[in-house]
Amino acid sequence: MHHPASIRIGLHTPGPLDRTSKTSLQRLLWGRGFTYSPRYNGYVAPGVLAAEQQVLLVHEAVHAVAALGYPVAHFHHPVADG
Repeated sequence: MHHPASIRIGLHTPGPLDRTSKTSLQRLLWGRGFTYSPRYNGYVAPGVLAAEQQVLLVHEAVHAVAALGYPVAHFHHPVADG
C-alpha cells in the first residue's frame, strides 16, 4: 500500500517502537493510528484515510512529537509514474 508521507523519529531509530510500552510518544502515535512501515523505514498514518488526510495527520504528528522534545522528520513519497 502506498503512503504519501511518513515520520522518522530520532537519529538512529533501528525499527519499530515497542507497542506494549506506554510512553507519551507511543500514546501519541498509537492514539492517532500510526503504524511502523519497514517499506518507508518510519511511521505511517492509517491507510484507510485519503492521501490528503494522511499527509495532514503526518504534519500534525510531527509538530506534536517535536513538542515532546524528540528529533523528528517527515518525508513525502510521491506516486511513481508507471
